[in-house]
Amino acid sequence: MFDGLFEVIAKTLSVFYDVVPNYAVAIAMLTLVVMVVTTPFTLKGTRSMIQMQRLQPEMRRLQLKYKDDRQKLNEELMAFYKENQLNPLGGCLPLLLQAPIFFILFNVIRGLTRVGEDGTFNPKYIDHASNLFEKLDPAEKMMAFGVDLAESASQSLGEGFFHGLPHVALVAVVAVTSYYQQKQIQGRNPNAEIPPQQKMLMRIMPAMFVFFAFISPSGLVVYFVTSNVYRIGMQHYITRSLYHGEDSLGAQAQRAAVESKKLKAEHGSPDLLPRLGRDKAKDVTEVTAPEAPRTPPTNGTRTGSGTPTPTSRTGAQNRSKKKKKRR
Repeated sequence: MFDGLFEVIAKTLSVFYDVVPNYAVAIAMLTLVVMVVTTPFTLKGTRSMIQMQRLQPEMRRLQLKYKDDRQKLNEELMAFYKENQLNPLGGCLPLLLQAPIFFILFNVIRGLTRVGEDGTFNPKYIDHASNLFEKLDPAEKMMAFGVDLAESASQSLGEGFFHGLPHVALVAVVAVTSYYQQKQIQGRNPNAEIPPQQKMLMRIMPAMFVFFAFISPSGLVVYFVTSNVYRIGMQHYITRSLYHGEDSLGAQAQRAAVESKKLKAEHGSPDLLPRLGRDKAKDVTEVTAPEAPRTPPTNGTRTGSGTPTPTSRTGAQNRSKKKKKRR
């Protein structure tokens, strides 16, 4: 089903290998092309996220206004999103794009390093007359800068610590660059409230990609490293272009985040709205319901006057004694 797409990516990689006959450099060049193509989507998602942050105070006021009517609140929020051309999941787009790209490159690299019956590579998805095919077909390893890109860090560690050290170092670079990129995003507007879906993705996706980098061929790790370095540069550009000046979109989002945080401190978090609604309903019930008559204790305990309250058993005994006296 996806073979046609895999062939396009593999042929592009083959062209870059013709320019620079080095597997790692060719993969890095392919990654840069992919990142440039997806940059407009990343910028659009980032602008959508900043716009959401800029309008947070207005959304919180809607949440406070309709805190007792969840259906009405959802209707008003949807109308608000439509009026301001907002997509609540727009900020997740840059993270979501990484998954299909990873899937494509993983299958391409696995196809290029497919092992044939003779124990050497039997490359898939590329023309047999290409330089990349002629180089890989008789090979058993995909060597670049002394590292076998067909081998994963987990596999290389099985052959010895020093053998796996270069692979582990590449995974460590992925982890560090992923962490630094997240710090860039969060540091621009530390007071901003991030939607739960995006917050979850921002926490899970980097950890998942570090895990995948550990178990995937190091050729794919080259993609992770290159794409992370590119994104760090892009985040630096976004900070300089969208957060520069008092009237910039980013500066407005920062002020809005402070205002939204103040409203949250004064009126509580929207996460508490369902509970607050139940509490209010309970108060209304207590006010409107008729007061139930107080029934005396039936266990023989003392009342407020200090006199023991007779139980049904002691009351029956006293009545039988009075009948005997009358006789």
